[in-house]
Amino acid sequence: MTAETQSPYAVDALDRQLMQYLVDDARIPVEELGRRLGLAPTAVEQRIAKLERIGIIKAYRAVVDPYLYSLYFFENGPLGPGRR
Repeated sequence: MTAETQSPYAVDALDRQLMQYLVDDARIPVEELGRRLGLAPTAVEQRIAKLERIGIIKAYRAVVDPYLYSLYFFENGPLGPGRR
């Protein structure tokens, strides 16, 4: 199958590499991803958009340390510092 007839849902080796970088660090700049993959930043953005569109990338999430979060919340209250 050529690039012109390739399915819009096709995922290639670069997509898989891109996904691994995003799994490791979803905040990595597009420019850095492009450098690592040997692609222009716009090409990386297009690939990310495709992966989002076809549902492979569902969301971006923050992983919060529950212990540290609870310490902060207990110290500062739900309304912020000094507002209990």
